[in-house]
Amino acid sequence: MRTLKLTIAAGAAALALTAVASAGPIWHYDSADSYLSANDSPYAAANGASGFWLEDFEDGLVNTQGLTTKRGGVRGPDNGGFTDSVDGDDGSIDGNGSNGHSYLTYRASGGLTFMFDSEELGGLPTYAGLVWTDGNPDSLVTFEAFDKDGNLIGTMQEYLGEHNSGKGETGEDRFIGLQFEDGISAIRISSAFGGIEVDHVQYGYAVVPLPAPVLLGLAGLGGVAFMRRRNNRKNNA
Repeated sequence: MRTLKLTIAAGAAALALTAVASAGPIWHYDSADSYLSANDSPYAAANGASGFWLEDFEDGLVNTQGLTTKRGGVRGPDNGGFTDSVDGDDGSIDGNGSNGHSYLTYRASGGLTFMFDSEELGGLPTYAGLVWTDGNPDSLVTFEAFDKDGNLIGTMQEYLGEHNSGKGETGEDRFIGLQFEDGISAIRISSAFGGIEVDHVQYGYAVVPLPAPVLLGLAGLGGVAFMRRRNNRKNNA
């Protein structure tokens, strides 16, 4: 478990608040960029975060402040090379995540849900996300987020696992997240079939100004917020 805190001056915070539209969720995803360490997080890199938490599971537990989950479990490095942690968690960015920890379920269709405790955090996160690290090749991955009343904020879908062989490769690891000023109570990731492995669940409750390449789109309130599919995806065998 890792906890990071970032602070900024009041003037910069005010600028961040005016820079982000408040009408609906902003999705954070870049299909071209691998996520190899916490430095690749759009949240950790932003100068506008006054609070930031990151669960990397490296102590074998889910114990970052205000975070709970119901299904799945932590997967350690002793798995014959099949663990797919974020690359840099073992201390070296070398294209392999087998020596770190991740979070896994073998029933991807039911998904993994991560919930945030507003009392423990002092308020619901206004941004949250995670890193998809493994799953079946070219499987349709669904990411959902829920508001303070448990209603769906929006859904994003993406085909992931195009180059996957199940042996800890990290070049295909992708961050998926969103920003929603009214508060996020939970996020869920699922897949059409097989298992699913994730890492670096992260969240906070400040508005985050994002670099342009990470900001994919602004969607309206209610219903499905954003959906993207790879046009040149492979057909499953």
